[in-house]
Amino acid sequence: MNNNEPIILGKVKKGGSGKPIVAIIVFLFIGAIIFLLPTILNYFGDYSIIDLIKNGEIIDFINNHDSYMNGNISLKKDNTTTTTVVKSNNYINNKTIIKYDNFSLSDFVLNNNSVSFKVTVNKYIDFDKDYYYFILSKDSKVLEIIKITGQIESSENIIYNFKNKMENLINIEGNVKKYGDLNYPEYKISSDESGLASIVCTTTNDRYEYLFNNNKLIRIKQIYTYIDSGDTNTYISEYEKYTGFVTEINNSNNTATIIEDNKGFVFNADIDLKTYTRRINGNYYSYNDNLNKIKFDMDAKGYDCK
Repeated sequence: MNNNEPIILGKVKKGGSGKPIVAIIVFLFIGAIIFLLPTILNYFGDYSIIDLIKNGEIIDFINNHDSYMNGNISLKKDNTTTTTVVKSNNYINNKTIIKYDNFSLSDFVLNNNSVSFKVTVNKYIDFDKDYYYFILSKDSKVLEIIKITGQIESSENIIYNFKNKMENLINIEGNVKKYGDLNYPEYKISSDESGLASIVCTTTNDRYEYLFNNNKLIRIKQIYTYIDSGDTNTYISEYEKYTGFVTEINNSNNTATIIEDNKGFVFNADIDLKTYTRRINGNYYSYNDNLNKIKFDMDAKGYDCK
């Protein structure tokens, strides 16, 4: 053997050097996930990522992350009831301020039979079209769900009267949640063979009958009794406003009347939402709006619906 000849110890296959690089990349990727896992879990807090995806709330959670983490309520639905998981302690008193999206609630006065609070907006919000609810709870149990209503440009006070008195006003929590069509709990009513059914929602001076076809709104009937308070200018203004509604409704091939008596006037309307689309007030919903939404929303305004 020639001592100057090279000695071959082995051969390296072409392409073999790439496999260690792939292994290193995979290792680094797994390591990054493990490293970032506490940050990811901290971002979602006590909320379940799987539940948020399953309930269609993941986008809402990301867009309103701070509001969720600062104490909003995650609602879980079943056929007839709504259960809650309360995420913070916004105890209601006159110093409490609850911020949500582009508005805040403050100046709370809580009594056994009512609550009042101030709504302050960063810009104009039509709360009759945006479905925000103020939720009072105690020990994770919902006591009242209150619809935030009105067209507010800067600030406005809201007073809500409870249907049932609260016995204990200590440690009452308040949170805000915005609802979408999928958030409302299911409400079932009997219908005829053609799928027609209705619910009636009433307060002292106002009555609405909502007619549905397969749980989709098609018609509204209203009877509104306006009681004259003695303020002549206010009475004339209200009478002229509702007289205008009567003219509009009748011109759309629907039916409306206004009748004065010694106490004020009575406005009566029967509207097919296919032919008359104006929302006279926040209790006039759109054609094909869902039964679940309307029942929940009217209850949250203090109406008795059945």
